[in-house]
Amino acid sequence: MQLLEVPNIAVIAGENALPISQLPPVWQDIAQGTANVGLCNPQIYVEMAQLFQYKLEQGDVDLFSDHPALAHLKPSFSQLFGYLGRETLEFYGHDLMTHNYPNFAKVLRDVESKGVNYADEMKVAQIGMELFQEFGYELPASFYHVHLAPIYRDHVFEERALRFDKRDIEHKRSWDAMLHAGKVFAMQMKIQSIASKYGFTYQHGCGCNSHLSAIDASQGVFEYELSPQKRERWIRSFIWTAWYEYAFFPIVPNTSYLV
Repeated sequence: MQLLEVPNIAVIAGENALPISQLPPVWQDIAQGTANVGLCNPQIYVEMAQLFQYKLEQGDVDLFSDHPALAHLKPSFSQLFGYLGRETLEFYGHDLMTHNYPNFAKVLRDVESKGVNYADEMKVAQIGMELFQEFGYELPASFYHVHLAPIYRDHVFEERALRFDKRDIEHKRSWDAMLHAGKVFAMQMKIQSIASKYGFTYQHGCGCNSHLSAIDASQGVFEYELSPQKRERWIRSFIWTAWYEYAFFPIVPNTSYLV
């Protein structure tokens, strides 16, 4: 009897993916239900991780399918982005753990205790709470931390260049990824609609000079709801975008000239 070798891959929705056993350990824990995460449906996130890592490790991207002449570069691409992909999944696997999320009740108490001069900071804290009420553990902890960030700056309207400001150096990559994921317009619209109720609008310059800190006064309240039929798709798109933004962050050409 002849034994056939089966490629060490998984197949998800008709696409090749990495087996769970080859994901970073934190994702194996999530898949087994032993990680302290609050996800309602962790399987979706695990499957996304399997697809994400496979595509980066194998160079399964349009660059090579659209430009066959570049095929000789695929091994180098795979080596570099396979590493960056694992870095990305390692971070977000832990970022989904419940103990990394803000303690919103404590945030509110701390701001309240500072008195009436901190009314704007109180509004930012309330925006953060509403965002959590809307998305809960479906979005990573860094999503909430970056939207609460203006509370902890010299003043709410202070501008910070995430990539260059030493005060934000430890979370520049994850916060920037969350802000850039706002290119998923439906999610951005929901975030801004919540902020508008408190008289604010969030901003971010994609030259990585973060204007999130420069919360502007909004010119009116508007209502926006995510379509129930599309909500899960928009959330998946948001997370996927944040992941590749996090992975690509170290190779994005940047200049303080834009700041």
